[in-house]
Amino acid sequence: GYPSHSNASRPQNPPSSEMRAMVRSACASTLGQRCCFSKRMLSVSHFAGRVPVGTPIPVTVSKKGPFHIRQEENDTEEMMVVGAACSECFSGPRLAEILQPGFDYEREALMNLNKGNHAAPLSIHTSAGVPQALPEFIRTLESALPSHLAAASEEWFASLQVEGTSAVLAGIDLLLQLQHPIEENTTPHEKQKDIFSSLRTKVAVSEFSYHGPGSSSFGSASPLGAKPMQRTYPMPAYHKRRIEAGESLDEFHQRMRQEYVDFLNREADELGVILFEPQSGSSLAAQPWDKEMLKEYVRLAKERGIKVLADEVMCGLARHGEGDLFLSKSWDLRPDAVTFGKAVGS
Repeated sequence: GYPSHSNASRPQNPPSSEMRAMVRSACASTLGQRCCFSKRMLSVSHFAGRVPVGTPIPVTVSKKGPFHIRQEENDTEEMMVVGAACSECFSGPRLAEILQPGFDYEREALMNLNKGNHAAPLSIHTSAGVPQALPEFIRTLESALPSHLAAASEEWFASLQVEGTSAVLAGIDLLLQLQHPIEENTTPHEKQKDIFSSLRTKVAVSEFSYHGPGSSSFGSASPLGAKPMQRTYPMPAYHKRRIEAGESLDEFHQRMRQEYVDFLNREADELGVILFEPQSGSSLAAQPWDKEMLKEYVRLAKERGIKVLADEVMCGLARHGEGDLFLSKSWDLRPDAVTFGKAVGS
């Protein structure tokens, strides 16, 4: 498939009928095998991942773009994997070109480690220092920032985390601190007391959002019950909030806008941060927002003094098909913070 945000981003030659048939076959094959995991997949009784503990799961032995060689008991099979949680952008020679500097860095470090010499750090905790590559990474990132952040050249900063959920949590934490600036000489106890005595400590997420594991992250899933710091706003999710009979798309958007305004009228005074996914993940089958609708949602939130975080862990790094690194830049959303992840760490 290809990005669905605009016709301009689509390839000149659409997928052939043979490719469409191949994708249908691959998807059908995947669904068929999911039904018989217990017979054909490898059982890992002490692993907890995207499936319950003990559920048989496939093992990828090798891959070439979307084509994976997967091991199933004593046999292997080639399968086309579509989606994969937007975890990969490149393959083949392009991926090799990206990985080569890191490979050379690690090879030299391993040679020095084997000789008992000083070696460049393969990992380092920030309490001890940072790697040499960090300044160049920050300079490169600055060139791809949304224009309103890049314009504030003395004020923007990056916080690097291990994975996407932590990036979202760090973004929320930093925006809540930005929402509640503290005097320079305030003690830690006074600072904490000031922030949590304020009303604006709640975080708003969409009713179909995913920002990490449901029990410990912000998002629509709540396997352990309500989350005290979270509020949920209505989102125009087309296949879950169906357009009513006889209702045009414009009328549907107007109805959803009014529901969102009603939500803000009830909750805005308590909200410090609101999260938007410019393109949803698997919870909405990667549904993109209507561009003008999302810009209106963001504008209305900022008018109420709510800090906006654009969670682009799924669609960032140009996977949205609009030509920029971040969709929030392409659509001029002007958020207060942007998160990105997945392929940048792999």
